[in-house]
Amino acid sequence: MGKKILVIDDEELITKSLVLALEKNGYEVLVAKRCDDALAMAEAIDFDLIISDIRIPGVDGIETVRRILELMATRKAKRVPRIFMTGYADPLTEENAQTLKPSAYILKPFDLLEFLTEVKKALGE
Repeated sequence: MGKKILVIDDEELITKSLVLALEKNGYEVLVAKRCDDALAMAEAIDFDLIISDIRIPGVDGIETVRRILELMATRKAKRVPRIFMTGYADPLTEENAQTLKPSAYILKPFDLLEFLTEVKKALGE
């Protein structure tokens, strides 16, 4: 398998679609539905990209990604690009997400080909 991508989203249909598309493009994909799961995975694996929905149960996706980045920084892991996605266009939320300097901020529903283009761009491909 290729580069490792962590997808954080609790919507089954979305995660299945993303996993299928990403794996078809040669990526290794792991899925977490909540913050605790994502942190546990990030403790064990150095991901090449983090893709997170903003609205997930419990701790939101922005704070989840912030915690993962802090965790990875303690290990001196490489800088990991991130992509946020959301079904709710809210300027304040987008502003908050932008503090983490994401490679992309994608509104749902999105075109899968455009999504894959953003993934490749984030990974420098």
